Amino acid sequence: MSLDIFGALTGLFVIVYDGQHALRFTLGRAQAVVGPGIHFKVPLLQVFKVEETKHTTLDLEPQVIQLDDNLIYEVDCKVLYQVVNLRKAIIEVDDLVTGLQNRVVMAVQRVISRRNRHTVTDVDGMCKQIQGELKGMEDQWGVRILELGFSNISPSPTTLEITQLEMLAREKQTLFGSLRSDGLSEESAVALIAGAVISVHPDEHLPPNRAGDPGEDLLVENLEAELEEDEADRAHRQAQRKLQDENPQDPEGQEPDEM
Repeated sequence: MSLDIFGALTGLFVIVYDGQHALRFTLGRAQAVVGPGIHFKVPLLQVFKVEETKHTTLDLEPQVIQLDDNLIYEVDCKVLYQVVNLRKAIIEVDDLVTGLQNRVVMAVQRVISRRNRHTVTDVDGMCKQIQGELKGMEDQWGVRILELGFSNISPSPTTLEITQLEMLAREKQTLFGSLRSDGLSEESAVALIAGAVISVHPDEHLPPNRAGDPGEDLLVENLEAELEEDEADRAHRQAQRKLQDENPQDPEGQEPDEM
């Protein structure tokens, strides 16, 4: 640390550490690339630009991407890269890290936006396509993408709700077909799937060859019996209420005394 401060104050040398390399500029022209160590320079005439050349991880900001079928997915991506040509990495791009972030984000968006809900799960295929999109940038900027991966690919809350509703609809459609194949009418199958109890009249709604089905006749009889029982109970309660209104009594069942 003291050498760094001394070198910065005097401008006589620069220290390059392990995992770094530096490009020497003399009167504004790029010269040689130097490795780790102490390198002397001529003040005001020479400048050294130091860059990390070891494996570096680039953690991108989460992205919200619309798929080809208009569903929205949230994507987190990480990139492991290394500078392999320091001259290109310093000269060809103003800020290597910022430039890498922007190029990777654009490549990820291009690749994933062409996917749909079924193909977006092919992570290996998407990684290969993204690396193919970045191949030209690697050669131009002197970097190598060592590894690219996704830490998260998940549907947004709205997309998740839409997907669950579609799955529920397919399950109900499959169940409806199974009930119809077992001999139930359309009205009975819909009632069972919806969890509702309805009045079924097979002689009116069923085709001639299905009218009088013993299973459905029993269902109708049970429903009609329940309706009749409910109606009788309702009439009995109404009669009791009317009788109480006509003959009011005290809690012991006695007529109130006249004053």
